[in-house]
Amino acid sequence: MKLILVDGFNLLSRYYFATERRRAQDPEVTVKGLLRKVDSWTTDFSHIAFFWDGTRESTHRYAMYPEYKATRNGLPEALFEDYLKLRAALDERGILQSELTGYEADDLMGAVATAFPGESYLYSSDRDLLQLLSPNVFQIMPKKGDEQLVNEASFELMYGVKPYQFVDVKALQGDSSDNIPGVRGIGPKTATILIQHYDTIETLYVHVQNETLEAPHQKYAKKLDGHEEIALLSKRLSQIDIHAPVNTDWEAYRFGSHLF
Repeated sequence: MKLILVDGFNLLSRYYFATERRRAQDPEVTVKGLLRKVDSWTTDFSHIAFFWDGTRESTHRYAMYPEYKATRNGLPEALFEDYLKLRAALDERGILQSELTGYEADDLMGAVATAFPGESYLYSSDRDLLQLLSPNVFQIMPKKGDEQLVNEASFELMYGVKPYQFVDVKALQGDSSDNIPGVRGIGPKTATILIQHYDTIETLYVHVQNETLEAPHQKYAKKLDGHEEIALLSKRLSQIDIHAPVNTDWEAYRFGSHLF
């Protein structure tokens, strides 16, 4: 069995902005193009589901850190209209859609992907999902005019750490797009070096507190010292909740025989 899990807003936004110039001639161009993509998946995947974000203010991340994703703007009216049309069209095709108050799409995708008894393919350009990669979980990352399939091995070649460590790297360096603070002065290169050597933020800070950082890393001690709390908060904000309550009736995810 092969399941494709689609980050709904991520995919819809890509199509919306890619078709913006053509919308004046055809107001349905975004949804029609996206549905052609959905229908093309029926030859490769036995199961499909779309996942949508709950409101930012309802999530546990907002409760921990109200500034989380505070820099994001609301949806343009035309994009919201396409969202409603797309959801209705997916319902007509019998495609399962999932959203849950208190959770983001990433959380639901992670919970489903790690529980599914087959191969799971995450469809999104969001790099946060890369932390979920495993022998049975892959990510298809859409790029301009192309797609990239990422597995555990190719991820490690690209980023120099294991998938589960990606959240630690992000937590140290921060993420301006999600408004995750990170540790000031620690960039992507340094964050990667530190996690390569100390595995996790928790272990790294044991060495910081005990003044046992290896000689090449002692130059980072001053930047790290006193910032353990913000680093751990950043990790909690970055970590996908794979224990979110999700539907595990796998037949509900299967394409109907009427699809083409």
